[in-house]
Amino acid sequence: MIGQPAIIGTSTIITTPTEYRLYSGITKQWTVLPVASATLVSQANDYVIIQDGATVYGYSTFSGSLSSITAPSGTPQIVSGPASSSWVTIVTDGTQAWAFGAFHGRWETITLSQPNPNIITNRLSALIQDGTTTYAVSAHHGTFVPVASDALTALQVVGEAEVATANSPGFLRAFSAQQNRWRVQPVPTTAVFLQDAEFAMAYEANQVWACSGITGALASYTASGPIARIDTSEGIAALQDGPLAVCYASGTGRFQQHVAPNASFYLEYHFAFVSDANGTTPFSALSGTFGSPIPGSYTFLSNDGIGFAQGGGTGDFAYSPITNTWIASPVASPLAIELVRDAVILVRTGGYEALSARHAQWIPLSTNTTGTYTTNNSGSTFVARDNGDTTAHVFDIRLNRWASLQAAGPLTFTIARHTAFAHDGQFAYGFGQATGEWFTQPLTAPPTHFRVASSVGVCVHGNTVSMYSVLGSLCYMGRFPEFSQAINLGNTLRLHQTARPGSAMMLLVGFAPAYIDLGAPLGKLYVDPTGSFSAPWPITVGTSGLAVLSIPIPLDPTLRLAQVHFQNLVLPLAPAQPFLSSSVAPIVF
Repeated sequence: MIGQPAIIGTSTIITTPTEYRLYSGITKQWTVLPVASATLVSQANDYVIIQDGATVYGYSTFSGSLSSITAPSGTPQIVSGPASSSWVTIVTDGTQAWAFGAFHGRWETITLSQPNPNIITNRLSALIQDGTTTYAVSAHHGTFVPVASDALTALQVVGEAEVATANSPGFLRAFSAQQNRWRVQPVPTTAVFLQDAEFAMAYEANQVWACSGITGALASYTASGPIARIDTSEGIAALQDGPLAVCYASGTGRFQQHVAPNASFYLEYHFAFVSDANGTTPFSALSGTFGSPIPGSYTFLSNDGIGFAQGGGTGDFAYSPITNTWIASPVASPLAIELVRDAVILVRTGGYEALSARHAQWIPLSTNTTGTYTTNNSGSTFVARDNGDTTAHVFDIRLNRWASLQAAGPLTFTIARHTAFAHDGQFAYGFGQATGEWFTQPLTAPPTHFRVASSVGVCVHGNTVSMYSVLGSLCYMGRFPEFSQAINLGNTLRLHQTARPGSAMMLLVGFAPAYIDLGAPLGKLYVDPTGSFSAPWPITVGTSGLAVLSIPIPLDPTLRLAQVHFQNLVLPLAPAQPFLSSSVAPIVF
């Protein structure tokens, strides 16, 4: 008997009495795990942990493969991050410890000095306290990294957990999940510790110290007087120092000053608005710089990577922390304002105006129906519904366009994060911000199970299970800013190409998006050919149907917020025809 598919992130599980069937939205393949008496320990965004007796399996959707360990006692302790939003698991048995990171995709092990260690995990980081040594594990790297600690050490990971701490009186110990290293800063024993998703701080008197989980850098700031208060959000912190507004950016790991007496701070994940009598000045936590001010007094709307200022007397403005600019609104009195993760959409009579933080320009859409739409402010998907719900338009934030669908009948919609899913009873349709296209699946019967997660969707129709992946044939370990997981300077960009075994690839590299239909068999060109270039992949697709290209990203500040568009020309073995892959457009910082 087959159970209903369980989907989270890029992972899907179908369970039978004798096996687990695991689907990867990255490799687009199923893996079958025969089991005797298994328990599903956890299913999360990009990995699955299954225990079958003394054996513990880790399945990574990035590799599409299983890795296993055997606990000598047969009763291991298994500690994973929060349900669904997790990328790391720790297993211990006696003095043996193992770690599984979703992006690393295999178990790593160490021997501890004593059994029953203190363990905490949260999304991207895990910590193990072993006597006077603390080990950190990053989901990005999957290895154990030690730091000397003491008996008073307190372990903490919060939010996305790009930073983890093992602080004790007199020491700030911060681990960067991105850079896979500890930084240790001596501080006064009376220092107050602060921590958020991407940085950790300590402050005392007029001194503050900070460590970025993104850059792994330590920084400090000396104020003119005692620091009374520090405001924080996931990637940013702010304080008032006399006439100066001081902001800290996790994206650069540095403090910056701006003259703003008696300022008020509005903090969002990746930016801050600093308001005083002269107006509002933005600060980007990505670039670590202040932008140009706008005069007047405003009320603010925001999402992780977009802001909107209203009512200042000189019009309304959208704000992009990627370009660190204000963009004047083209609509004086919108009917509604919707902010998804990194875009703002203004509802107006006869259509919409949308702006992507990537591109900082308004893209209009005219419709026959006014103000009928489906969206979710916790994600990046906005669907404008038109013509009695037979037409759907998704704002394509990455390619900076409206992607339209004309269905055979009224559509039923469901959305999750950066994915839209719909059906009209005859066809199922899927759209993902990562691909910028509507894909169509004929149905054998009306769906009996129709559900989408952040990166995969499942449709059961008749006796058929059809899977949809938001990720195209070319994808990478990161989906920022439309979703989580940025590629940071000093790290590695890993491109994943699925194709027939033996296929060769030519990588197209450009610096702006395009949407040019070259017809069959090539398909669409998504990379602006102006100023673009190409290079051959050094490897061909292996028997697994997956090829991975690793590109080191230099720790070069001139590359910060660079937006590069990649697409492959795939050259399969004859008689198959060449085709253009989907595209990706990483933004690094």
